[in-house]
Amino acid sequence: MKVIEIFYRNKHWYGVAIPKNDERSVLIKNHILSKWSNTYKQWLFPKNEQVKTFLKSIARQSKKKITFLILKGNRLRITCHPTQKGIEYIKSLSYYHYNTTYKHWTIPYTETNVDKLESLLKDYFLIDYVDKRKTKPKESVKSNILEEHHRKCPSSAIDKLKALRYSNSTIKTYSNFLSIFFTYHYAYQPQEITNEMIKSYLRYLIQEREISESYQNQMINAIKFYYEKVLGGKQHTYFIDRPKKSKPLPIVLSQKETISLLKTVSNLKHKTTLTVIYSCGLRVSELINLKLSSIDLEQKKIHIVAGKGKKDRYVIIAERTMKLIVIYCKKYVPEEYLVEGQKGGKYTASSIRKFLTKYCLAARITKKVTPHTLRHSFATHLLEKGISLRYIQYILGHQSSKTTEIYTHITHTGIENIKNPLDDFDFN
Repeated sequence: MKVIEIFYRNKHWYGVAIPKNDERSVLIKNHILSKWSNTYKQWLFPKNEQVKTFLKSIARQSKKKITFLILKGNRLRITCHPTQKGIEYIKSLSYYHYNTTYKHWTIPYTETNVDKLESLLKDYFLIDYVDKRKTKPKESVKSNILEEHHRKCPSSAIDKLKALRYSNSTIKTYSNFLSIFFTYHYAYQPQEITNEMIKSYLRYLIQEREISESYQNQMINAIKFYYEKVLGGKQHTYFIDRPKKSKPLPIVLSQKETISLLKTVSNLKHKTTLTVIYSCGLRVSELINLKLSSIDLEQKKIHIVAGKGKKDRYVIIAERTMKLIVIYCKKYVPEEYLVEGQKGGKYTASSIRKFLTKYCLAARITKKVTPHTLRHSFATHLLEKGISLRYIQYILGHQSSKTTEIYTHITHTGIENIKNPLDDFDFN
């Protein structure tokens, strides 16, 4: 059904074109104000509010009801064929994506995009929106599985991980994911699980459990490791498209916020911990594993041993940080690690996150701050001081310069000095 405005015989009309087999054609034909026009080959109605209301009411009867999903990361999933004009608009956007497996589009969820799509689709669909960003308790994989069906990660996988010298965190992650995977397939031996079963399982995780991109990639990596490295099978590109990783900018503190945070910390151990993380650009795991023997106060540097990717590097210690370390060591007298627990041994990352959150509240910092935020902030502040990206890459221990380049998208230093070319035009 298509409605247009027509000026005919010095009057304004609504012209309605509708197929004969459309059940609404009977309503149009029997309407007291309708007239058939042989000239236009369609039904004519006088243009007034009464007719407009009638035409709107029957137009809704033919529209298909569809649901668009608002996803985490402010993405809008379009689950229908959005007409040719709709597709042209979608493809004009910078960050659209078409999922060839599930036949749907995703675009940035913005007011402009929603308004434009509704204007293009209003004649064909009644659109409803479901906001999937709202958090809801997710069903555990084990919730519907009896305890007797629970399967541990095969010891052969753990032995292989250790033999290849994977990090403890990777061993723990892979073990957990393989346990979940084999528990789901508790009725089968690992060798009996087919490629199609793995593919079906991954789809279940994506569609039913709505797992994150990171979770999906880690599960695929764990499965690939077991079947390729442990069982010696052929390499597979695992059957289902891996997600494109979103690239959100990291949260950073301004220099003023960093100073305010560190001033708020009253506990000497806590202050030393946060100061070393920030001033040396350390990962929290590197701080926890930092031994006293790796700190050279004379050379003013710290030797980071086997950081991420098992890479060593040196970082320079600030004068203030050195003085704080000396005061801290005199009071707490650590034995092996710079920061140790109450009973000795390594400190825990959860303890650092806990007291960092407490001090952020005290400093009235509303951003979501983690220990890694201090590392991001340190890198951004270096860039703002004019330090080369190449040096920042080395200090942080990044393997690729592309990882370091993300900080250029955060800092605004120098942007205020850019002159707009329009200011050079003389057109008055």
